[in-house]
Amino acid sequence: MTAQRARQSYATVDSSTRTEQASPHRLIELLYDELLSCLRQAGIAIANGDLEMKSGRLSKALSIVHGLESGLDFTRGGEVARTLGDVYASVRRKVIAAGSDMDPAGLAEAADAIEGIADAWKQIRP
Repeated sequence: MTAQRARQSYATVDSSTRTEQASPHRLIELLYDELLSCLRQAGIAIANGDLEMKSGRLSKALSIVHGLESGLDFTRGGEVARTLGDVYASVRRKVIAAGSDMDPAGLAEAADAIEGIADAWKQIRP
């Protein structure tokens, strides 16, 4: 087994273990962490001209944003859910534009928006 395949296998097992044992609150925290990681990695990929990495990371970031958006409960969440929905929609637009324009600054803006929400989420303990 090559070192790269070993790292990928370990990452898959580590990710599976973290999600299987996580509370719903922790799962959202993990999604935010992974989203931020994808946005940062895509920005680096753009700067390095690595189109394959950029595409993969942006695709995953958009999937996570979609998952976060689809999990919003607008009936029970009220204004908070609407505000989060607006932020997620803005992040989605920034990610798409940054990917097509090859603009790492747009990804940094998206990451900044998510980072603020992620930090606030971490302050809430169920």
